Amino acid sequence: MRRFLIISHGELAGGIRSALELITGAAAEVVVLQAYVDENKSAEDEIAALLSSVADGDEWIVFTDLLGGSITNQVLRVAAELGVRDSVHVVAGMNLPLVIEVVLSDASTPANEVLRDAIEMAREQLVYVNELISNNNG
Repeated sequence: MRRFLIISHGELAGGIRSALELITGAAAEVVVLQAYVDENKSAEDEIAALLSSVADGDEWIVFTDLLGGSITNQVLRVAAELGVRDSVHVVAGMNLPLVIEVVLSDASTPANEVLRDAIEMAREQLVYVNELISNNNG
């Protein structure tokens, strides 16, 4: 079973899930963790609680906000400690096109293939529009 986790510093993860649901209606299977919003909750404990539920044949695709950020590092550390690193696919530097592409992908396609293609497509979505307009009008 393929599951999805969007996790960020602050409320970015909730905003991405909200937009995903608005655009696709496909957010029911997406879990969100908003780290450092509630000082009484440990992001690492919440990550561990989710990833400890990984069973044989399960996989998590985890979207984080920053490569090298504390959230990404915690996901990697927890997955290693729980021995589920091979079942947890982490993508740092998420954006909405990436999340849409992955969540709507065919679950029978291997995760590494889905992610490779979705990351390439998401990169193409990063465009300096003013320059694009200038080049097309010039």
